[in-house]
Order: sequence, then structure tokens, then C-alpha cells
Amino acid sequence: MPVESSHITGTSFPVCIAHRGASGEEPENTLRAFGRALDMGATWLELDVHLAHDRLLVIHDPTLDRTTSGQGPLAARPLAEIRALDAGRGEQIPFLEEVLALAAGRARLNIELKEYEALGPTLAALQRAVAAGKWSPDQLLLSAFDWDLLDQARQREPAFPVAPLVGKGAGAEVLDAGYRIGAEAVHISRWSARARFVDAAHARGLAVRVYPVNRRWEFELMVRLGVDGVFTDYPDRALAWGARAPAVGAGSA
Repeated sequence: MPVESSHITGTSFPVCIAHRGASGEEPENTLRAFGRALDMGATWLELDVHLAHDRLLVIHDPTLDRTTSGQGPLAARPLAEIRALDAGRGEQIPFLEEVLALAAGRARLNIELKEYEALGPTLAALQRAVAAGKWSPDQLLLSAFDWDLLDQARQREPAFPVAPLVGKGAGAEVLDAGYRIGAEAVHISRWSARARFVDAAHARGLAVRVYPVNRRWEFELMVRLGVDGVFTDYPDRALAWGARAPAVGAGSA
């Protein structure tokens, strides 16, 4: 069934960010999900990274049980065994470098850091990608629920933009943290999205991006609130409703 377009007019629409790829249609955080999102027209991908066995693995959880055919903590399984697991529809857990290769020139990346140990290796991987001419720093954003981790990232490599993450109850604290560390944006739960918060963030020069937004009424509410981006498991739906997909390298919120 085709997705109806939005009927909202006379307002600015948020950027579409494919949450763990097209994770509503494909296994999350896999090359298949990222490729599907790109094919749908998304020009921004969100993913999660964990460090295990000195490699950056694109997976949300620190354990294998929910998204793969394996069980237990990532760190408890040898790398070869982890890569042999089924992450859905025959997909592997990808390395960050594989997603960088897939999306180069096609999308901006939002990389969520899940632990402090992943910071140094992630910065090094992104620096190599930039040095190779495949990416520009402004196309590679780091986010985390640990705001001190993002502060460390800015101190070590100020070229990469950052955005603190927060769940329910987003308030002045995340705005203060974002302003203090020179963040590009704050990323908040849809349950925290309020007009007063959005206005306060914009007054401090911070964009507001909201997760997850998968239903039309949620999307239209975010449009009315004036948010700058929506993380969605269904990028094709959000794009049909009017979400923007800026050209890669073009300025975007």
C-alpha cells in the first residue's frame, strides 16, 4: 500500500535519519539495512558501535542474543565466531569500516558510541576515512548518552560534530551540556519533544533531532514542533510524508 504524503504546508520539514538503517524492513545495523535505506533515498544513516577484540562492530547491544543467532556478551566470543553469526537474513555484524565504505559519498553518518573504549578507535577510523578522501569531517557525527565521552571526543578531534543523547525528561541539563561542548545538536526521545524545549535549543544554536518517529501522527507533531531531524525505522515513510534528504555535503540541520 502506498504511503500517503503529508498534508502539512507552509512549514519546514525535518531531515530523515535512517535509524540503524531501514530497520523496520531489514535486520537492524546490517549492510542490508543500510543499503536499503540508501536505496529508499535516505541521505543520513544512524548506527551503533561497540569495541570487541580491537575491532569496531556495528551492533546496538553489548550482547548477541537479541539481534543475532548467538548468545552472551560480545567480548566472550572470538571475533571469527561473532562474524560467523547470523544477524538476520544471512547478514553479518558489520565492521564500522564496511559501513563507511558502503555509504561514502551517499550519506552522512551518525555514529553512536556505546562505551568509552570505542572512542579512540572510532576517531582513528574516521580520521583514516577523511585522510583517504572518502569523507569530510562534517559528514561524520558522534553521539552518546555519556556526555563526558563527547566532551573527550571534541577535545581529541574537534573537527567531528557531536550531539548528546538523552531519553525521557530532556531539559536544561542536556542543552547546557550541548552548549558547553560545542555540540551541533541534541538528540532526544519523542516523549521529551516539547515546543518550549525546541525553542530553547534553537536559541542556543542547537538543532533538535528526535527518535524514534515511525508513525504519521508522530511525524506531523514533530513538524509542528519545529524539530530539525527525525530518526525513523521506516525512511521511505518519512520521506513520503515530506522529510528532507539533503544532498551529501550540503548544509543540513
